[in-house]
Amino acid sequence: FIICVTIQIISFFKARDNAQKTLKLFSFLGIISMTIGVLSTGKIALFAFLSGGLCCSIMWPCIFTLSIKKLGKYTSQGSSFLIMMILGGAIIPPIQGKLADIIGIHESYWIAVICFIYLTYFAQKTGNLIKN
Repeated sequence: FIICVTIQIISFFKARDNAQKTLKLFSFLGIISMTIGVLSTGKIALFAFLSGGLCCSIMWPCIFTLSIKKLGKYTSQGSSFLIMMILGGAIIPPIQGKLADIIGIHESYWIAVICFIYLTYFAQKTGNLIKN
């Protein structure tokens, strides 16, 4: 597991305080981690899923930063909406749980892969909007 943590620390320093790069990089690492977890078993799957969770821990500040950038006078309102939208994270577990009932818990982690893919898209899209 120390190898997974080391990769994430190196990735964090590689992004150099750039929220878009950090979100994109950790979303990509999340995709890789979850895919490895779904396609493997045992300790490899365990460490891959744990690594995906670690990727999530670094992404929320990046999402927040990218979401409120260039809102101007609406920054406080936008940040309030973001805090309220944390509830959106409560939507994914029941969806994954239902999928786990249908196809199995291990395979239900494809939902996490889809979420990480969306976060990669979000990082790319917000980065393009900020540059313009």
